[in-house]
Amino acid sequence: MPLFQYQALDQAGKRKSGLLEAQDEREVKAKLREMGIMVISITPKTSVATRQNLKGDNLLAFTHQLSQLVNAGIPLYESLVAIEEQCRGESYHRIILSLCEQIKGGASLSQAMSTYPESFNKLYCSMIMAGESVGVLNVVLDKLTLLLTRQNKLKGEITTALVYPAVLASFSFLIIIMLLTFVVPSIEGIFAERKLNGFTQFVLNVSHVFRAYWWLYLPIVIGTITFLFIKIRSPAGRIWMERHLLKVPMVRTLMIQTAVARFCRTMGTLQQGGLPMIDSLRISRDVMRNVVLEEDVKRAEMRIIEGSSLGYELGQSKYIPTLVSRMLIVGEDSGSNVTMLNTVADLYEGEVEKTLNRIMALAQPVILIFMGTVIGAVLLAILLPLTDVSSLSM
Repeated sequence: MPLFQYQALDQAGKRKSGLLEAQDEREVKAKLREMGIMVISITPKTSVATRQNLKGDNLLAFTHQLSQLVNAGIPLYESLVAIEEQCRGESYHRIILSLCEQIKGGASLSQAMSTYPESFNKLYCSMIMAGESVGVLNVVLDKLTLLLTRQNKLKGEITTALVYPAVLASFSFLIIIMLLTFVVPSIEGIFAERKLNGFTQFVLNVSHVFRAYWWLYLPIVIGTITFLFIKIRSPAGRIWMERHLLKVPMVRTLMIQTAVARFCRTMGTLQQGGLPMIDSLRISRDVMRNVVLEEDVKRAEMRIIEGSSLGYELGQSKYIPTLVSRMLIVGEDSGSNVTMLNTVADLYEGEVEKTLNRIMALAQPVILIFMGTVIGAVLLAILLPLTDVSSLSM
C-alpha cells in the first residue's frame, strides 16, 4: 500500500505527525477519525530508504520485464501490476506499488517515476516522457534496457578490475604491519647488548615507534580519511581531485574514456528517442560523472545554442580526444549523428576494457614488488647482524 504522512491534533490538542499505509487519502482520514485525531494535512510519502531504491541489476530487471510486457500488448497498468505481484517481498516493492497506484490515479508513467529520482534519474524519466509523447513507449523501454545493460557491464568491468589490486594492496599493508608489530619485536632479543649496523637499527626504531604510538596513528588515519571523504564530496574538492587525477597518465586515459563512453551512449540514446539536442546535452552531461569534462560540455552547450556544432565545440576541449570530435563532425555532415554517437560509444567502451587490462597488468607486479621490497628489507635487517662474525664472538 502507498504510504502517507499526516499532521494532526490529538484529543488533548497537541500537534503530532506520523505515517500510515492506506489505499488513498480518504482511507487515511477514516483511520485517523477512528483514533480520535483531527487531521491537519495529509501528503503521500514518496521518499524511501536508500536500500529500497531500484538500482543496478534490479532496475535493469524491472525495465526488461516492463518492456517485454508492453511489447506483448498488455496495457501499462496491468503490466505494472504483474511486475508488482512478482516482486512482493523485495526491498523495492513499495516503489512498484506506488507506480501502480499513481498510474491508476491518472498520472503518466514519467510523472510517477519522477517522484523517485533516486531510482529513476533524469535520463530515464526523459526517455519515458519522450516515448509517451510520440506513442512509442515499447521502443523506448527496449532502448533503455539496452542502455542499462551496457552501463552495468561497463560498471562491472571497472569494479572487477579494481577489486584484485585493492585486495592485494590491503594484504600487503597487513603483512607489513604484522612484520613491524610481531615479527621484529619477537627476534629483537637476539640482538640485545650487541652493536648493530645502521640499517638494522633503523628497522628496529621504526618498529618501536610504530608500536609505541599506535594510539596516535589511529585517530590521525581516521581523521585524514574523514577529511578527504568530506572534501571530495564537496563541489570544490571534487573538482580539485579530478583535475589532479587527470594529470596521472593511465588514470587520465581511463577517466576520459569512461566519461566519453557514457556521454556518447546516453546522447545517442536520447537523440534516437526524439529528445531535442540541448535537452539531450544537459542530461548526457550529468551522466559523465566527471566535473572537469562536464564543464567542457557545458561550454559547448552554450556555443551550440548560438549556432555552433557539437563536434566542433567538443574539439575545443583539451581533454576530449580529437577522434571524438572528428567522428561527430562526419556524422553531422552526413546526417548520421545518432549512428556516429553510438559508434563512438562502442569504440570507447572497448578502449575502457583494454585500459583496465593494462592497469591490472601493471598494478599487480608493482604491488608485489613493493611488498617484496619491504619484506626483503626487514629480513635483510634481521640477517645482517647474524652474518657479522665479530659481533657473534662478542
